Amino acid sequence: MDGLEDSIMSGLWMAGMGHGMHGAGGQSAASSARAISAENLARESQEGIRELRHQVERLSLLNQALWELIRDKAGLTDADLSRMAEEIDMRDGKADGKMDGGAVTCPTCHRVSNAKHYKCMYCGELFAKPAFG
Repeated sequence: MDGLEDSIMSGLWMAGMGHGMHGAGGQSAASSARAISAENLARESQEGIRELRHQVERLSLLNQALWELIRDKAGLTDADLSRMAEEIDMRDGKADGKMDGGAVTCPTCHRVSNAKHYKCMYCGELFAKPAFG
């Protein structure tokens, strides 16, 4: 989303350009420039949102296909999937329907580190990297 971030920054910069202009013509031009910039920013933001929605819908489809393949091949049930989802959800200590990095206990020094890091900040032990994330 670097392009979107660049557009946002450009829009914000353009919106601020009129502050130093004086006189009716300068204020009108600055207002017009800010309005155009805001419209462009809104349009680009909407396009970004559409792309994100498309990606979520595609991932949902692929997730469903994977689950149905695994369920049928392994003889699992929807209840098995629900139990596993609840277990994974609670790994961060909160039943909130999402995965957070949370904390991990180092197997070597037994100190707690942030799970976003792949190495213990105390002893340097490398943690197993998750398959996803």
